[in-house]
Amino acid sequence: MNYLTEYPGTIHFEKKDHIAILTLDDPKTLNALSLDILGSLNVLFDAMAEDDDILGVIITGAGRSFIAGANLKNGRVTDPSKITSVERREELFYIHNTLNKIAEFPRPVIAAINGFALGGGAELSLCCDFRFASTKAKIGFPEVKLGGMPGYTGPSRAIRILGVTAAKEMIYTAKNYTAEEAKELGFVSRVVEPEELLSACEEFMGTIVSRAPLAVKYSKIMCNRSQEMSLQSSVEVERLITGILGSTADWGEGMKAFAEKRTPVFQNK
Repeated sequence: MNYLTEYPGTIHFEKKDHIAILTLDDPKTLNALSLDILGSLNVLFDAMAEDDDILGVIITGAGRSFIAGANLKNGRVTDPSKITSVERREELFYIHNTLNKIAEFPRPVIAAINGFALGGGAELSLCCDFRFASTKAKIGFPEVKLGGMPGYTGPSRAIRILGVTAAKEMIYTAKNYTAEEAKELGFVSRVVEPEELLSACEEFMGTIVSRAPLAVKYSKIMCNRSQEMSLQSSVEVERLITGILGSTADWGEGMKAFAEKRTPVFQNK
């Protein structure tokens, strides 16, 4: 499938070594989240989920911004009189659905935060498995300065990823954090120089995609679901998934390769 042909414009698609790289490129808005961009992401993640050749995804931004929040030049956002409460809830349902597709994507996703990741941009990055940040990145939730609250699933995910205290600090202060400050709070996985950001993400993801694809897929499902379950239920699901993986061809190949002291050749089955 030629993604570049099917999804032109503000999102550029590249695939290399089983890794899809999505680059948001809307310089006029600093890659702000418009409904058009969200719609493209929605369709892209559906399509990539059906492509067995894609084993990992990296999301980044062009220019000096990752995603500078929601598109505040949209009158529906800035003027409450232009949208009813019912329409707003429907719009948020669509936005949340798109973000959930990123969070639940069956392969690992890295946010390569190259610049501003504010509001909706910070929230979208929380949907990714990992967040690598450039030393020039600025990360924060400015909503309470504007009379609102992060509404793109940010509080719900931040509490689970950062812990309650760190999440509250970021949300209540509405401060723009440096990459190092965000790393101290647990928001960022790794901080690198700007020119090294994408290569660091590709190297890290390259390690992951060299592992057994089904094992990585179900490990992600296990990690995500365990946050929602009791320890007993989580262990029961873990036992079930481990049993399923033990019957796959890739498990057999992994065990055989280990015994033969060679690199396994996985077939994603």
